Amino acid sequence: MNPDYGWGTKDEDDRTVRFSVDRRDVEATGSIQKARDPQYDPATGTVKPVGSLGPWQAAIIFITNEVGIGILSLPAALNVLGLIPGIISIIGMGTLSLYTAYILVQFYRRYPHVVNIVDYGRIIGGKPLEVIFAIGFIINLSLISASAVITMSIGINTISEHAACTVIWIGIACLACYLLCLPRTMMFVSHCGWPCTVSIVAAVIIPMAALGVSGPANAPPGSSIAIKLVGNPTFSEAVSSFLNIGFAFTGNQAFVTVLVEMRDPARDFTKAILIEKPFAIAIYTTVAIACYCLAGEYITSPAIGAAPVTTAKISYGIIFISLLGTGLVFGHTSIKYLFVVVMRHLSFFERRSSPLRKRSRGVRGGNRKPSVEADMMRRRQSQPHDSRSVVSWIAWIAIATAFWILVFVIANAIPVFNSLLNISSSILLAWFTWGFPVVFWFHLNWKKMFSTWKKTVLVVLNVFILAIVVFMNTAGMYASVDGLLTIFADPDGEVNGPFTCADNSIF
Repeated sequence: MNPDYGWGTKDEDDRTVRFSVDRRDVEATGSIQKARDPQYDPATGTVKPVGSLGPWQAAIIFITNEVGIGILSLPAALNVLGLIPGIISIIGMGTLSLYTAYILVQFYRRYPHVVNIVDYGRIIGGKPLEVIFAIGFIINLSLISASAVITMSIGINTISEHAACTVIWIGIACLACYLLCLPRTMMFVSHCGWPCTVSIVAAVIIPMAALGVSGPANAPPGSSIAIKLVGNPTFSEAVSSFLNIGFAFTGNQAFVTVLVEMRDPARDFTKAILIEKPFAIAIYTTVAIACYCLAGEYITSPAIGAAPVTTAKISYGIIFISLLGTGLVFGHTSIKYLFVVVMRHLSFFERRSSPLRKRSRGVRGGNRKPSVEADMMRRRQSQPHDSRSVVSWIAWIAIATAFWILVFVIANAIPVFNSLLNISSSILLAWFTWGFPVVFWFHLNWKKMFSTWKKTVLVVLNVFILAIVVFMNTAGMYASVDGLLTIFADPDGEVNGPFTCADNSIF
């Protein structure tokens, strides 16, 4: 093969990796340089601008992505597990999520033509694994978006004192998130991240202050606060609480979509996660300890419910901004992935029918099957960075509409906050946050796993992470479904099935 038909980058071991370029692409573009440029747009014949996000903008998106509704369940998790096991779980899961996030950029350095985590699956398992990743990715982000919508319905019911059917409030929340997802740029998401971050911090500080002044609202007069250093939960309770902690750190699956929008992702992504992950661990630990120590066994999930009525209403009013940001980030990520898939197919048909492509089929080597790298690079070339055609806007709006209709259905089918968090954590979040990155690591290091003592230690660490994921996936699913069925079967409970108008407010 002519050496000019390749391009390279540096992986984590500072070795040059070559990527072959199909000769047909060179003939079609008229330039070797264009054919091997991952930013080349074959539809317009121009080189697309590089991403616009720096490390701080990306870090803000990551914070909006991760520091959200999960924080509201952490104090109750400490009440179940106990103060010491709960703190260890929060710090431990956060540290492991930082490690697995770093694996994502290691993989990107080896394969810089990827544009989302589904492309990672295609590299390690071909088309079949890509389809599995795609289905899981969409369902996963839909469940997270549904949990944000349910939390908004809880807040609206709390503030309005259940002025309308809960299904209506869920529909309004979905509509608001849908409208926010219509702008297509990631920079818009970054700008929205600042008020969302301030919102979640303020929304938990206010009830913390109220608990410190007046104590938990649901505690009997004259009662004392009991703090458990080590809890004594049942198996289902312990697993459910552990899943709630895991849910708080499950933003990694959306990080790749942001990574490819950065100006220098191979270098700046590490900076961004080193800003976001320690911030998330610190605020999670602080809020969980403070709320639990101030409310004790009277803490609720979401934690705002333990505060006095007026304070809780104020907090829910403030946290709406953050919840809308959660819906925006995860909804935008899902829509962007589906949009790229649709536009790739449209670009494929356009290129197949172009006269230049037809003339290139007769050249020597024109019938050669393209390499995996060449195939993936053409897929990146068809990523619609800033297309403003009518077709692209119709596709974006149609996909956004379908996605939020799906979220509306899920939110009404599983209308319980904790159960939705646990089910999403156990089915998919554990794999996308910890499990699949470990698989990516083994793919990158398969031939050198035991080459040094450091690699051997990492092998042991990754096997340990996989064991945690399998536990969350099996025992976690059992505990989640068992808890949900118990709630539905409770004769004294108002939430007794899907699509219910029952009041889900915290009072």
